Amino acid sequence: MADEIAGAGPGFRLLKPPPSYPHMSAPWLAIGPEALYWAPRHVARLWNAKDIYITENGTSGTDQPAEDGQVYDVDRVMYLRNCLTQLHRATAEGVPVRGYFLWSLLDNFEWADGYATRFGLVHVDFATQKRTPKLSARFYSEVIARNALA
Repeated sequence: MADEIAGAGPGFRLLKPPPSYPHMSAPWLAIGPEALYWAPRHVARLWNAKDIYITENGTSGTDQPAEDGQVYDVDRVMYLRNCLTQLHRATAEGVPVRGYFLWSLLDNFEWADGYATRFGLVHVDFATQKRTPKLSARFYSEVIARNALA
């Protein structure tokens, strides 16, 4: 079966989340902000890591400018807020996360989806190359300036 977990043996299968579960525009991605708490925590404890860097974290969307020219990617803002809340939870417990890098600054070509999904904080009009900072860019800029979630 396509939904069986490879090598897991009988009795195990991958369950799809219900339609009401938050999801991204790319079907190969799933939302799980708790991973930003549990993954660094386990890496630090299991392997005694002294420095942990989250080098790629982000979400896809079908972001398009509104009539006023702005891009209101509220879903990405909420995704980032949830992920950064979990990451703060880990660091507050002493997990040695030294850096976090958001993926991606600009909308770009994605191997699995081409130009259909957008991952950037800045909307790129691929026909004109015009760049428009999204709501998430302003949100993340404030997080960086404060070094904290508001």
